[in-house]
Amino acid sequence: MKTFRKIDWYGQMILALLMILSVPFLLLAGFMFGLFIMGCWQLISALLNTHSFIRYGYKKQVFLYWLLCIGDLALFFLSLWLSNFFKRDDMQVITGIAIAGAVAMAAYYCKIYLKLIKHISLKNELAGLLKSK
Repeated sequence: MKTFRKIDWYGQMILALLMILSVPFLLLAGFMFGLFIMGCWQLISALLNTHSFIRYGYKKQVFLYWLLCIGDLALFFLSLWLSNFFKRDDMQVITGIAIAGAVAMAAYYCKIYLKLIKHISLKNELAGLLKSK
């Protein structure tokens, strides 16, 4: 399972790098498409790993991530709904804030996910040392 988590984390890092490198060629469209893919990927990853986060002592961090996800998605969909009542140009500010929040959340999830992977690796290494004695 540790290997799968490492592959998952490195895949997210490669996607983040591709998002950044696509900006000069595809402008913001490539970055936004990559952010959508990464957001979906991280939601699935977080859903599958929430139990492990809680089990290994990262309960606050993963609950903060879920709270930020709910808030960011609510802000994004609220801006879409309010665009029916207000000028679309005015709603771009709220949408921009939601997008910036999504970028920050993606970075935050990668950070706590790496901490979890390192913690599990260290625990497995220590368990192996204790068994050998």
